[in-house]
Amino acid sequence: MTDLGAHLSVHALSVATRLHTDHRPLNDFPAAVLPRARRVAEAGGIPLEHLVVASPEDAEAEGPDVSALALAALGPPPDEQPLFLVRSGPLRDAKVAALAGLVHASGWRGEDIGVTHLDELGGALVFDLLSWAMPAAATALICDEPLFADARAGGVWFTAIGLRIHRGPGPLRVIACGEGPPPATPAAHHITGRTASEPWLTLHTTLSGTPLPPGTRILLHTRGPRRECWLTLETTSAGTLALPRQ
Repeated sequence: MTDLGAHLSVHALSVATRLHTDHRPLNDFPAAVLPRARRVAEAGGIPLEHLVVASPEDAEAEGPDVSALALAALGPPPDEQPLFLVRSGPLRDAKVAALAGLVHASGWRGEDIGVTHLDELGGALVFDLLSWAMPAAATALICDEPLFADARAGGVWFTAIGLRIHRGPGPLRVIACGEGPPPATPAAHHITGRTASEPWLTLHTTLSGTPLPPGTRILLHTRGPRRECWLTLETTSAGTLALPRQ
C-alpha cells in the first residue's frame, strides 16, 4: 500500500468514450496472438470462436482517439507540466506512436511519459508513480482500448480518463492506493469496475449528478480478470472539481 497523505489532489476529471465496431476475425492475425487471445477469452467467458480483434488499419484514420478527446476536454494547463499517458494494453498498430502523435496534435508543453501494460491496475497505481515523479502539477490520461472483443456484442467501448493533479490541497484528495484487495476501512462510496477506467467513469457520473459533501470517502476498486487494485479518495472544501466530458 502507498499512503499518499495530503500530497496529491485531483482538480479536474474528464471522460471520453467511443463505441468501436471495426474488428477482424482472430484467424486474420499471426498465431503469436493466440495465447493472449485464449487468456482473454477464458477470463471473459467468451467462446474463442466469437473472439475478434480490433482492426489496426483505422488507428490513424478515424480521427482523434479517446485520449486526445479526454485531454482536449481538460483544456490546456496554465503552466508547463508533464503528461502521463497510461495505457491498459498494447497499441492496435505497433507502428503508430500514440504518445508522440498526441503531444504533437495537442501542442503539449512539457515532458511526456508513456506507461503501458499495467492492464487493470493503471487507474489506481499511476498515483504511486505520480507521488514521486511529478512536480507541482501534472496531467494523466488513463486509456482503455480493448484489443479483443466479443463479436456477439456488436462493438466495444474505448474509454479515456483525463486527470489534472496537483500537489497540495484540492477538491478531491488522494489518500492511498495499492495492489490487491482494498483495505477494510469503510468508505461512503465503494465503486467497482473491471478495467482501469471503469471506476473513474462511474465516479464522474456520480459526481456530475450529485455533488458529495466535504469529507466523503470514496473507494475505487478495480477487480480485473487477473489482478485487483484500489484507490482511496476524499472530497474536500478546497475548490470545485471540474467534470468535463467528450
